[in-house]
Amino acid sequence: MGDYSFRVLNAFLGSELLPAFMRTKLMRAIGFQMSKQATIWAGANLRSTKVTIGPGVFINVGFYHDGYEALYIGSNVRIGPFVRIITASHEIGPAHQRGLIEVVGKPVRIEDNCWVGSGVTILPGVTVEKGCVLAACAVVYENTDRDGLYAGNPARRVRDLSP
Repeated sequence: MGDYSFRVLNAFLGSELLPAFMRTKLMRAIGFQMSKQATIWAGANLRSTKVTIGPGVFINVGFYHDGYEALYIGSNVRIGPFVRIITASHEIGPAHQRGLIEVVGKPVRIEDNCWVGSGVTILPGVTVEKGCVLAACAVVYENTDRDGLYAGNPARRVRDLSP
């Protein structure tokens, strides 16, 4: 599917006019790998079909995935409003051009039973291990360890959670 066609379809998929159950059916029909038991609320912007979404996932309003590399979301994951998943970046260049043109992409994984709070940003190459909670507005730039509460910018483990 051409880039423009996909953008138009993506805008329709994110529309408030489309009920959540229909959004899931249509996304599956056009190639998204997602469970029938997943829910994506209006305003989501998934810029490619390089997405795998497990059962029991709930994605709230304003979700954004840049679509450059793959995004894996395990089962029973809750994602709050206005979460950003970034899978592409650029290397730092010399003084005359700090952001080099070549894109460097790395996939993102969110394992089972996680909760991603409102406004969280997850950067390229990160794996959020099973059972983690990412507090509102955290910026996650490195992998987490299982069953931890992470908060801040940059996100740091602030508490252990029972497995």
